[in-house]
Amino acid sequence: MTTLHFTSRSTAAIVRAELERRFPGADFDVFVDLPVEPFGPALALVGLVVRWSTPDVSRDDVEDLVSRFQGLDWNPRTGVLEEHEHMEVTPEGHLQRVRYGVDYVFVDGPLAD
Repeated sequence: MTTLHFTSRSTAAIVRAELERRFPGADFDVFVDLPVEPFGPALALVGLVVRWSTPDVSRDDVEDLVSRFQGLDWNPRTGVLEEHEHMEVTPEGHLQRVRYGVDYVFVDGPLAD
């Protein structure tokens, strides 16, 4: 099985394009978030921050769209961050693994009604 790797910056561009396609006319800011590294670079988490101010775009809709790009997922039953594996089928019918290069996506926009 092949693995397709994206950097955090290329993932930000993909997320921005998906948001613009899904919510035409809304203005989104998508940028890479490099948090403080308390345990050294090997253990630091890399994320994306998505911001917008358009009130007719709901937080829930944006979270639904961007959550599929996260590399980690919080398991509330175990209290552990678990790796989220992304798989897709190519146009030729082959299964491939996709690594988006970000651990989390933080959504900072209008609250849902």
